[in-house]
Amino acid sequence: MAREKWLLAAGHHHLFHIVAPIVARARGYFEEEGAGECDFFCTGSDSNTIEGMKEGRYQVGLDPKPFLVCGAKAQGVDLWIIGGWLNSPAYAFMAAKGRGISSLKALTGKKVSVREPDGIDTRFTRALFRREGLDADRMVQWVVKGSRSRRFQQPLLDSGEVDAAMIISGDAAEMVKEGYPLLGDLSKVYPHGYAVRVTAARGDVVRDDAARLTGLLSALIRSYRFMNQRYRETMEIVQKAGYKLDKDMDASLWEGKYHMFEQIPQDGMVNETGLELVIGEEKATGKLPSGFSIDEILMDRLVKEAADSVNRRFGMGCE
Repeated sequence: MAREKWLLAAGHHHLFHIVAPIVARARGYFEEEGAGECDFFCTGSDSNTIEGMKEGRYQVGLDPKPFLVCGAKAQGVDLWIIGGWLNSPAYAFMAAKGRGISSLKALTGKKVSVREPDGIDTRFTRALFRREGLDADRMVQWVVKGSRSRRFQQPLLDSGEVDAAMIISGDAAEMVKEGYPLLGDLSKVYPHGYAVRVTAARGDVVRDDAARLTGLLSALIRSYRFMNQRYRETMEIVQKAGYKLDKDMDASLWEGKYHMFEQIPQDGMVNETGLELVIGEEKATGKLPSGFSIDEILMDRLVKEAADSVNRRFGMGCE
């Protein structure tokens, strides 16, 4: 009997979020690892991904924000976090220079650039304010202004169109030297990492098809490594498959290896300390029950088996 085709759902529409399965399909990893036939696509939002998994339409969520997965689990949805996807934030929060903005309080009534109204950069900005007892939503005006790169954001800061923005960490250092105030360095706020996005699966898939799910995770781990170790070939695969960069993407970031590729864990595993931070934040804001624990949501046995399998065959490589 032919096995059911699995649907792998990415909530976010940016190309970055489906590069790994594009590579896995092109290099034959799905077949080699016993993952069977897999299709993948963008649902439009993490909420859509989780709703589709709840309804049984999608087997795996490639990239959901963990606080949404935890929230759904707390409400009785049968989901598990089975792997990590982004385990640390790659941003610094910068202000425009020459306007006397030296603290978060000084942003009262000011405009803050975000990529999306409820994107991860917006969440981190809110968290920075909350750590100082402030409510960003009551204090600032959010404006949607595209990529977090210096190339996109510095002209907005200089023109007065915005007063502060999250900036890619690799771009922030030079801006600090040039006098742009650093209001928050997420690498220091979260020195042990943070579970930015994860891989999730339906509970019935975890229970009833563990071997196939382990194979899928092995295929994805190999893809994560290929993306980092063979970047030019990766982009040739993506282009040959007909995928293009998003309109709000700074294309220059992809001329060398795209900086976020290195944020993907090469063993596919979750940063447990970072996931605990997410759970703690959700409890503190009343969005998770006080008794909710990491054991209720994290099932990492399969990804550990997958990483061990890949390592035995390829060392730290992919083929």
